[in-house]
Amino acid sequence: MNRQPSRITALRLAGIGLILVSAALLFFSLKLPLWQMRMEGPQYRDEEALRVRVYPDSMRGDLQELAVLNQYIGVHVPETLPQFRWLPATIMSGAVLGVIAILLPAAARRYALIVVSCSVLTALVIAALQAKAQMHDIGHKRNNVAMIGVDDFTPPLLGTTKIAQFEVSSRLGAGAWLVGLGLALQAAAAFADCGTAGRSVRTPARPRGPVPVPSRNTSLGCEEGVIQGTAS
Repeated sequence: MNRQPSRITALRLAGIGLILVSAALLFFSLKLPLWQMRMEGPQYRDEEALRVRVYPDSMRGDLQELAVLNQYIGVHVPETLPQFRWLPATIMSGAVLGVIAILLPAAARRYALIVVSCSVLTALVIAALQAKAQMHDIGHKRNNVAMIGVDDFTPPLLGTTKIAQFEVSSRLGAGAWLVGLGLALQAAAAFADCGTAGRSVRTPARPRGPVPVPSRNTSLGCEEGVIQGTAS
């Protein structure tokens, strides 16, 4: 019994399920921080440490306290970032276009999912590079009048470093992990479609050339030979 049709159907359903889960993760990531930073100093230890969380559309946390501290070293932290104007729409578009791709044929769907996931990933890399440049400017383009013995610095995009009396640590937020998982599921759905694109139930191939068919005389001759051999 040929089970290939049921296998193809299972792969298609699995791919659709991965796409729907991916879209849900991408939508949910809009409510969670993509990146977060923690600053611990002599007056801000343990639970009192200063925290900043960057969401796709905003920056939240102890921004007022940081603004007061930054006055002493001439640092200005912007209240908004250029990425906030386009990053939420990019993530949402990745989810919506992934769902729309379900309506496409298998080969086109596979191509669309690869393009969508790679495009969103590229946008996230661009946003991270912009953030890295912005963090460099924060620690280097300062007000010289307000400086009080602090050398130029660059807050870490990821990891931990020492800035004056503060230990600054940065890491990815839950939203970034959800976006990464969502894009990985989109790619997995594209590879699942590789097992269905262009496949159908195959019929046995016809043999090339004429097929030899035993003639009546040949079969009779064999029977006569058997009879003669038996008689002898």
